[in-house]
Amino acid sequence: MLKPVPDKNLIQIQNTDFFSHYMLQNKTGTGHLLTYNVLPGLQVFYSNFHLKEFTFNFENQGKNLIVLHCHNGSSEWLNSDSMPKSMEENGLVLLDSMPASKTFKFPVLCYHGIAIVFSMDRCQCELMNMFKAVGVDFAALIEKIQPLTLPLKLPSSEHVSHIFSELYRLPKNIRLPYFKIKVLELILFLSRLDSEAKYETAAQIPSAYKGKMELLREILRENVEEHLTLEQLSKQIEMSPTQMKKYFKLAYGDSIYSYLKTYRMKKATQLLLDGKFNVAEVASRVGYTNSSKFAQAFKEYTGCSPKEYKNKT
Repeated sequence: MLKPVPDKNLIQIQNTDFFSHYMLQNKTGTGHLLTYNVLPGLQVFYSNFHLKEFTFNFENQGKNLIVLHCHNGSSEWLNSDSMPKSMEENGLVLLDSMPASKTFKFPVLCYHGIAIVFSMDRCQCELMNMFKAVGVDFAALIEKIQPLTLPLKLPSSEHVSHIFSELYRLPKNIRLPYFKIKVLELILFLSRLDSEAKYETAAQIPSAYKGKMELLREILRENVEEHLTLEQLSKQIEMSPTQMKKYFKLAYGDSIYSYLKTYRMKKATQLLLDGKFNVAEVASRVGYTNSSKFAQAFKEYTGCSPKEYKNKT
């Protein structure tokens, strides 16, 4: 089981056998964490955070499979191998553990997501009975999932969106039975993953390059208004462009160009929310000299124009 430990920044404001509600608050912002005990050893967490960062403390949890899904915003943390990992919208991350203390960072001051936690020592019997009722061999499915190398980051896909999108719109009175249906669907999805496929894992990145990838990410973020070429970037981190592109995608799940474009849009939404700059100034601060091209890219990302977004907020 994964149980947050309340402290001065994490206050438990409601607690029943099935449901707990925590309020997060520190100098960087506020948030809410809802936890549901669906079955013995099976939990669902809803996160709605508006902070820059937050440190959670967890009680001893045993052997877990943790599935994280990001609905909107983004989240970052360090793996046990000190490799920074991130979650983007509609992305999926699988973990096999959570340390006793874990700090998450939220670059755009927003994160809305779901975590499904399987305590493998406790929930297998219950899940086995659930799958047996629909004619599925649960033990065989688990055998297919176990060879996967964790942590594992899966890109956004229609399958992932289908499994999780409805969970964010569920009325509270039907959440428990619906959780069970979606857990069955999630296990079936994970069992179809190819354990030999080259998914994005930190283990695939040579240790000598991990620090370089973190440096490259910081260069991109700190120079978001500039247009650095691949050659310029590769010289700054002393890697070939080919290796740089390969290992950046393994580390962060996206190409350099796509990562930078997404980060520019997230930065733009943050600047528009601040209300200190007009649309043209925001465009310039995220690297667009042409306001029309900025507006087009922004609408593709958010579904509305910068002006509409600014007025809404």
